[in-house]
Amino acid sequence: MARQAPRAVVLRRGPSAWVRLSVWHTDSDRFDHGQWMHARVYELRCDASVDASLFAYFASANTGIREPGGADTWIAVSRPPYFTALALWWVGATYCAGAMFPQRNALFTGGVSQPDKGDLAPWLRLTREVPHLDRTPEWTDRTVFFSRLLRDGWASSDDLTHARPLWERSSPDGRTTLMMALPDAYDLMAERKPWAAEYALRDDAGGEMRPLGRATWAGWDAAGRLAMARDGALWSVRPDGEVDLIEDFRGQEPSPETSPPEARVWPDRPQ
Repeated sequence: MARQAPRAVVLRRGPSAWVRLSVWHTDSDRFDHGQWMHARVYELRCDASVDASLFAYFASANTGIREPGGADTWIAVSRPPYFTALALWWVGATYCAGAMFPQRNALFTGGVSQPDKGDLAPWLRLTREVPHLDRTPEWTDRTVFFSRLLRDGWASSDDLTHARPLWERSSPDGRTTLMMALPDAYDLMAERKPWAAEYALRDDAGGEMRPLGRATWAGWDAAGRLAMARDGALWSVRPDGEVDLIEDFRGQEPSPETSPPEARVWPDRPQ
């Protein structure tokens, strides 16, 4: 979700070797379905800028995408709904925290080196400072993910070194709280399950807890509506926990295409 605009970016994965980037206009539920890429994009290590005009992501190639030295993983910044890199850093391994925008005009990539391809916008600076630098064995997935949660208003009563910290975030009107219990990473790998957390909704007036089940994402949009991604679709969640379909992504098939010229130019500095 963008923090200061009614927009979000959506990653649609599958077939497993493909991923598609879309922009979701949350005020109208209109979608700009964009570019497919034959690669694995690590969703926990990605981020949207404050207005979702930029997408920072970490990816590994499923085809012959690689730099001359052989590296086949990279960090890039693009203009959604396109993956075309405005700036790209070759990584060469999956031991990488990914990238995020800790502040409006700052980008975290794990270092401060200039891009291997492309250039940074003059208003965007590199930083090593993020809300959370994870020191657990799961640091590659937790550094950017936990930093995003903290930046966006989530809180945890658990020590963040805990294997499965419980997170919560209040609704914009303060009446309900969204609870999130993270999965165990080792169980997911052993059972080859897709990443999904357990969510619940707490009524803060009466203390009633309503389980929402497993989902790959859930959160409040700019208008205060609760939405959830699961089973290949986006859903809006009513106060009673029932859901309504927003958009079904399951029928999409990879159709590679090049990006338009405007996807290769940095946007204006966000206000």
